[in-house]
Amino acid sequence: MKTARPDSIRLWTRTRAAVNLPPPPFGIPSWSEGETAAVAVWLEVATNAEDGDLASMAAQIPRAETLVANTTVVVLPTAIRPDRGWLRVFGQRTLRVRNVPRALRCTALLVRGYVDIAAEAAGHRGEPLVWGRAPEFPPLV
Repeated sequence: MKTARPDSIRLWTRTRAAVNLPPPPFGIPSWSEGETAAVAVWLEVATNAEDGDLASMAAQIPRAETLVANTTVVVLPTAIRPDRGWLRVFGQRTLRVRNVPRALRCTALLVRGYVDIAAEAAGHRGEPLVWGRAPEFPPLV
């Protein structure tokens, strides 16, 4: 499959923290609002989550059947991990970033119903991107 190269992309994340957003992939200058041809998912991990928690990662990716057919969904290579310790008690909130393995992100896309799943070796600031496409027909289950 060819490398995904959308013209615009919107950010999909469940984090509600006031943080600096990651830069959009593929050299796109800024995040788009509203419906676009592509979606980038920025995952969040719990402070007590173990590495490789497929269920929690997949739950953060929109189900393929909820998107328009052929929508590209990119899963960013890093996830945020909010600091929920003593700093939060004192009104300070910090975020840590951790890398999410490429295989885990690809598997999460597969679990959520995406097709044509692919990866790029060093697409986002030198880190691998993964993406999938919402199918044209609902999956047979």
